[in-house]
Amino acid sequence: MTTSSSDDPDDTDTYRDWSHDLSALQDIGEEILEQWRTQNPNSPRDYPTVQWLTNNGYSHLRWVLREKHDMGTPEFFVLLTSSGDDSGYQWRIDDVATIGHAKTYLEDRVECRGWSDSTKRTNRSRINGVLWRFSEEHGDAAVVAYANESDRQRKLYDTFKQVAKDLREDLSSDESAFKYLRAAHRFFEWLERSNRIEYDPMKDIEEDFQWNREAEPTPLSDNQVRRLWITAQTDEERMLVIGYCVWGVRTKELPAIHVDQLHLKPMEPVISFEDEDRKNGCGEVSLMFGLNELARLLDNRARQLDWNGYLFPSPKADRSFLCAKQARKKFKALCRRANVTIDGNVATPKHGRSFYYNILADAETDLLEMAAEIADEQGAKDPSSVRDYYLTPERRQRYRRIFFRRRIREVLPEDAYVDTEDSTGFNSSLDDFE
Repeated sequence: MTTSSSDDPDDTDTYRDWSHDLSALQDIGEEILEQWRTQNPNSPRDYPTVQWLTNNGYSHLRWVLREKHDMGTPEFFVLLTSSGDDSGYQWRIDDVATIGHAKTYLEDRVECRGWSDSTKRTNRSRINGVLWRFSEEHGDAAVVAYANESDRQRKLYDTFKQVAKDLREDLSSDESAFKYLRAAHRFFEWLERSNRIEYDPMKDIEEDFQWNREAEPTPLSDNQVRRLWITAQTDEERMLVIGYCVWGVRTKELPAIHVDQLHLKPMEPVISFEDEDRKNGCGEVSLMFGLNELARLLDNRARQLDWNGYLFPSPKADRSFLCAKQARKKFKALCRRANVTIDGNVATPKHGRSFYYNILADAETDLLEMAAEIADEQGAKDPSSVRDYYLTPERRQRYRRIFFRRRIREVLPEDAYVDTEDSTGFNSSLDDFE
């Protein structure tokens, strides 16, 4: 680029060759970042200063971003360097044009449709998830740019169709998969309506599928979970039963659990999830059973020289842990051996997760019945008031754990409790992994 002291972008022939398309500006931005880092290798900043841009002939970039895309240079470079935005949200793709349009769409929905912050966050998460899957399948995320090239229309549609299939595999229900797909499709419909793209790459895609919109999957029965435990031959297989049926984590979450997420406090061991795109947001999952099996699995993993800390590491060099599809395949293989089916089909992790919620509901019922006895002694009519106002949150949680563990003891065979105490303590061999 030629350095110019003029503030008027039209005075420089070089500037006239610049495309105002955000995808093209991304390429320029990456060149600028490389030049900046070469000149300033020890700078604490991730992107150049305004003065540096001016001194090095890039002042026109500020004008194009401001006038054509309503974007400042800090936001532009933050998108380039971290796929985030000013609030710290992390997009899982690296195409600035697509991210920029998605942000504009979300703000437009807030202004025109009155979306609340929670609605905006939910839709942003779903769009992010679909775009990330598109990027993984297609090889990049420049879908907004491609939607202006008619010869790519068929390929884009086929890619999104595969994304839809993956969503149906990865998520707990067709209902969830449909919501993800529909959120992304509305984004592209808006882009086409506002003449930002030539065609909608997801046009009528929902019509290609039959959607089973049942709210909740059928839970596994006590006997089925018991058979899975008896059939399991390794700690890894037992961890599949524990993770999905007893901890209640999602299909994709179990293989992705890292030892850094395990906080094995003696009285209340938990898994910590910090992904804000998680359906329930950041939070903790209580580990109310299975710590011995977890300890043995971690011990075995730790003996592997190349272990990366994940419960289910991937054998592939380009992946850190098993994907949801691979984890589901392992669970279904165990179900086949145990002859565990739902409506004639091999059961999946979502049926185990539904079992977990049933057990949790049973524990809550037991807690309420205990509160009813206290209420009766005190002459109170509403046992829930005793539970909510007379028991501290810590005691409520402790009793839930006790009732949950008691219920699990009724399900699993006796050998599941060998060397396992009735307390909520954990095996000392886990100390090394805190």
